[in-house]
Amino acid sequence: MQRKALLDTTMGNYGPKARRFILFCEHDQRPWLPAPEATVLLYIASLLEDGNIKSASLQPYLSAINNYHEDLRFPGPAKGRSVTRAVKGMATIQAELAVQEENIETQRTWLPAAHVRRVHKAALSLTPRSPEELRLLRAFAYVVVAFVTFGRPDTGTSLSRQHVHCGDSEFSVVLLKEKGRRHQLVKRRLCIPWKGVALLKELIEHWEFHRDTAWNSSEKTQPDAYWLLPEDPKNFKASVANDWIGLALSELDCRPEGGHFSAHSTRKGATTCARAVGVAMEKVCFLGGWSQFSSAVQHYIDPAALRDTDMDYYFAWLTWSQ
Repeated sequence: MQRKALLDTTMGNYGPKARRFILFCEHDQRPWLPAPEATVLLYIASLLEDGNIKSASLQPYLSAINNYHEDLRFPGPAKGRSVTRAVKGMATIQAELAVQEENIETQRTWLPAAHVRRVHKAALSLTPRSPEELRLLRAFAYVVVAFVTFGRPDTGTSLSRQHVHCGDSEFSVVLLKEKGRRHQLVKRRLCIPWKGVALLKELIEHWEFHRDTAWNSSEKTQPDAYWLLPEDPKNFKASVANDWIGLALSELDCRPEGGHFSAHSTRKGATTCARAVGVAMEKVCFLGGWSQFSSAVQHYIDPAALRDTDMDYYFAWLTWSQ
């Protein structure tokens, strides 16, 4: 029960990370249960020297150590002031090395509505005649759907056909797999009126027609996964969203003015654009699945973004009842 209280993806990460610490201790002939704080500090130093782990990604490694200790009734050694200082020191050293090596990481940026609109138009004009073109159509469709639904990569790539509905007057999606909420067993339904986003219905129908045609031609049983094509593996990782967004944007030569686009850029773009056109924060939080009292949503908003007609194209409908 304790293991299931965490997300499946989180538990999948903690096992290997705990084993990595145990192997480190065994290699240096140090006790790993219970492990003293000094060993954890040496472990952080070894991760810094290894160079493959960034300080911003260190918390799951420390949590893995604490978890297996606390499960066995030992105090977690990877917490406290000394460990916090070590993590900050690791961050400082890595930042200094990045400057010296001119390897400063570019910031993940939000996807402008203008780019999404280009993708939208390209999707409608594409009649796929090969598996490669069908994958491109999927990438185009995914970008638009992820954008208008404020979708997380994990949520968007795991959509099922039974939870995507094209009604007479609206497009609706039922979201199940969301960070931090799976234990609540709550379905969240988003609805977008067809008149709210022009040509959204045409895009959805265009993608679904060519997807279903491919499955019918393959003589395989079509699964419930919404984005799956006949030549795909049975399950997607959330990281596949990076591939789809990269494929769609590179095909149209859509480049960021600064930073880089990633799977979260559609979510950041939707949030930024919605706020720019004047959508109330409570609506943005609902659409994005954020708590009304969470500050996390602020990290997805560029307050300097200027309203334009492309933003209105996708999100002005949300202000109709305000």
